[in-house]
Amino acid sequence: MFKNLLFLLLVLITGPLYAQSGEQDSRIERKQFDDILFSPGLIVQHETFLEFNIMFGDVTAIDNGKIPVIGVDGFRIGVETNLRDGRHHTIAPKIGYEISATVFALRLSVVNYFQNGHSEFRVLPELGISLYGWANLTYGYGIPFNDGNLNNVSSHRVALSFNLDRRLKDALFN
Repeated sequence: MFKNLLFLLLVLITGPLYAQSGEQDSRIERKQFDDILFSPGLIVQHETFLEFNIMFGDVTAIDNGKIPVIGVDGFRIGVETNLRDGRHHTIAPKIGYEISATVFALRLSVVNYFQNGHSEFRVLPELGISLYGWANLTYGYGIPFNDGNLNNVSSHRVALSFNLDRRLKDALFN
């Protein structure tokens, strides 16, 4: 079951990486991720957590005068923590994929929470609003796959995150 779930998650995450190159040449090309962004954030889920991520993706900033296409998509790797000492300190490495363009944000991550010898693995889909990919406000629901008895991590969460890139900031503020 666990292997099947990981395979399904891998297919869902890597599916957008491949695109058809045209009708005449039907070979599949791998999409290039040329941009690296730092993506910090704030998460509220029973307690307040901070997140620190590095995103490997593509920044798109096309303003054609009618409907601007401004945003970012790519892989995120990072960590969440509640920055507490003692027995309630929680740290969670995670990996995922994000698409945030113009006004919508969509993210799918896998997270493993660790706290005092307990561990809890979750799949975390998130959906929300975006300000041209630069700032995202998302709601997520963590689907646990084991009971780690973590009392400070809720299944429901609200996250505010930023994709720090000059092109995204300029598109929003200029």
